[in-house]
This record gives sequence, structure tokens and C-alpha cells, in this order.
Amino acid sequence: MNDKYIVPYNSDNTILMYLLTFIPEISICKNILKYKKYLENEDIMEYHMDRWENIAGEHYYMHDNHTNQFSYIFDETNYIIKVDMLPRFYNLTGISYQVVELIHELIKLKNEYKLYDIRYNSDSYITMLKQDDRLYSFLAKKIMDAMKPPEIIQLFYTKPI
Repeated sequence: MNDKYIVPYNSDNTILMYLLTFIPEISICKNILKYKKYLENEDIMEYHMDRWENIAGEHYYMHDNHTNQFSYIFDETNYIIKVDMLPRFYNLTGISYQVVELIHELIKLKNEYKLYDIRYNSDSYITMLKQDDRLYSFLAKKIMDAMKPPEIIQLFYTKPI
């Protein structure tokens, strides 16, 4: 077996090849690549820390402080809609924190149905999940419509000439 093992190419190997054409010393080229990786990792960490501090932090703040500022379903046809009391989470993500809370609530309901031993394949279980999902979907749509600035809503509801 005289087969030679060839290292598969990735971006680092490609960059190393180009660097070697300009700097024929492999140890220097590898140090450059190592420093490049360090800078990339620093940038990635900074980006994710910023996302965590702003988006997740804002969500948790709203989760803990939304007293009496939450939309809800009055009955199957009537909804009480309240816009987010602080729009920062919406401005960062384009979604209301209330919609995120609704998704969490649906997941929690599914788990509660499991706790009360409602069988997964039973008609009542499937019917309850579909009903909850339908009601929460309508509520989420109404919340998102309420969060849009009036000029955007007007664009959606004007008739073409």
C-alpha cells in the first residue's frame, strides 16, 4: 500500500496554501491562521454575548414584569389585545414577547395534558391541542398586527387603484 493520505481541504487549508505562496515559512503561516481563528472566536463570542444580554435579557425582564399588560382570549370570538408595554424586545427581534410566551404556554399545556394522563392518540387530546393552537394562533396574529406601526398596517389594508 503506497497510497498517500491527502488531508481534505477546508477553509484553513486553502488559506494556508495562499499564505505559503507569499510567506514560505509554514510556522509563521500557522501562527497567522491561529491568530485569525482567535479573532474570529472573539468576534463570535462578542456577538452572542450581545444577543444574550439584549434579546434574552429583555425577554426575561418582560416575563417577570408584564403585570396586567398581557393580551388574552376572552372567548372563542373575543380577544383582549394589549401591545407590549416596552417595545424593545419587539424592536430587536420583530416579534412580540407575548407571542414567545404563548408558544411557551402551548408547550406547557401539552405537558400538563401528559401529567393528567390524557392519552396522546385519543380524540380529546388531539382536539384540545388543535383548539388551543387555533385560539393562540389567532391571538398571536392579532398581537403582531397591533404591534405594527400604523403606516405599515395601512399598506396592508389599502385597495389597489
